[in-house]
Amino acid sequence: MRTQVAKQERAEQTRQRLIEAAAAEFAERGYAGTSLHGIVRSAGVTMGALTFHFRSKSAVADAVHEAGVAATRALVHDPAPARGLQGVLDTVLALADALRTTQSIRAAARLTREGHTTGPGWYDSWAPGLRTALERSWSGERPDGLTPSTAGSLLFHVLLGVEAAAAAPDAVRTVTGDGPEKSLAHALTAFGTLLATAGSAPAVAPGTLN
Repeated sequence: MRTQVAKQERAEQTRQRLIEAAAAEFAERGYAGTSLHGIVRSAGVTMGALTFHFRSKSAVADAVHEAGVAATRALVHDPAPARGLQGVLDTVLALADALRTTQSIRAAARLTREGHTTGPGWYDSWAPGLRTALERSWSGERPDGLTPSTAGSLLFHVLLGVEAAAAAPDAVRTVTGDGPEKSLAHALTAFGTLLATAGSAPAVAPGTLN
C-alpha cells in the first residue's frame, strides 16, 4: 500500500514538473515554438515520462492553460479583497504583476491569444469577476456619463496592454521611462483620481498603488 502511494506521489510530482516546465516554454516561445523535447529537457525527465502523462503537445498545453486559469481565478476571487474601487484597482495590479512573474498565467494568456485552448479562454477567468467587482463598487449615476461598463472596458484594455508588454518590458521603459509595474501603478492611481474627482466614486489615495 505504501509503495503504491509513493509511486502515485512521484507520478504526480513528475506531472507537476512537466506542467511547470511547459508553462515556461509556452510563455516564452508560444505554442508553435515549443517542442516536447524542449519540455522534457527543461523538466529533467524522459520522453517516456511525458507521454505517460500527456498524449500530445496539445494535451500538455491544455494542462498548462488549466493551471494558469486556476491561478488567475484564485487571484481575482481573493476571499478578502479591499472594498470598493481600491479593491478593483488592487486586483488589476495583482493580475498585472502575475502576468510578469507567474509562468502558468503568462502561458495561459499567450495560448489563448494564439488560439490554442479548448473551452473558455484565459480572459474568461478574470474579466467577468472584475466587471462584477466594478459594478458593486459603483455608486449610482455619474454626471459625466461614465458607467461601470465603460470604466471596465478601460481597465480591460489596460490589462491586455500589460499582457502584451510582459514579453517586452524594455519597450515599456523606453516609452514611459519606468518599468511596467511602476507605469501601471501611476496609471491606475490617475484613473482612480479621475473617478473620484467627479464625486461619485470613492477616492483612491495618491501613492497607495506605488
